[in-house]
Amino acid sequence: MLFNSILTASLAILSSALFVEARKSKTHDVIVGGAAGLVYTPNQVYADPGDKVKFHFQFKNHTVTQSSFDEPCEPLKGGFDSGFMPVGMDVKNGPTFTIKVKDYDPIWVHCEQIDHCPSGMVFAVNAPKKGNTFKKFLKKAKASGKDNYHDGGSYKRSDEDAEEDIEEKRSLGSTLPVSATLDKRGGLGTPLPASATIGKPKPTTSRRKRGLGSPLPASVTIGKPKPSTSKRN
Repeated sequence: MLFNSILTASLAILSSALFVEARKSKTHDVIVGGAAGLVYTPNQVYADPGDKVKFHFQFKNHTVTQSSFDEPCEPLKGGFDSGFMPVGMDVKNGPTFTIKVKDYDPIWVHCEQIDHCPSGMVFAVNAPKKGNTFKKFLKKAKASGKDNYHDGGSYKRSDEDAEEDIEEKRSLGSTLPVSATLDKRGGLGTPLPASATIGKPKPTTSRRKRGLGSPLPASVTIGKPKPSTSKRN
């Protein structure tokens, strides 16, 4: 009788331990950026304590930075931060960053890159379905600052960034002319003919004298005439 009780208790403990271990081994995979754009895919997950969330970085330069519901685009003091993870467009297996879920409390995340958070690049673990929902978190992020990446603003992106955008769009199948131009924000402007140039025009080497509105014949000279070398009798 005592033996059976001990055996039953031991099996219960073993079963519980295996159950907990199985939960700990569950991993939620999240794509950071890439072809989907300035987003985490998926943008939220529900995880049990012991689960892991593994972030897979794709091309561009993003972060996985913990924030708070009240300040979606501000790093949380003492929170986790992957740091910037630059990834080239031709890289197939980029770097990863993993966090471990300790409880059912919500975890709020954003990307620290300029304008990415205000454009909606946020993520959550165990976001409440009522009250402080993920939808409200996303809305707060978009309202936190001017989204210069999409809407235009005072922030000027570099030509290098713009060229990366062109290459990115080409890689995704978009048809862009070779002569595609850059607008004032470093984005894509109106296509130019192949002979057009970008930047300030070079000064012309020819000069036109004031008062002349049409081409002159080859024999016409401008200025004071030179004294004749011939003598008239």
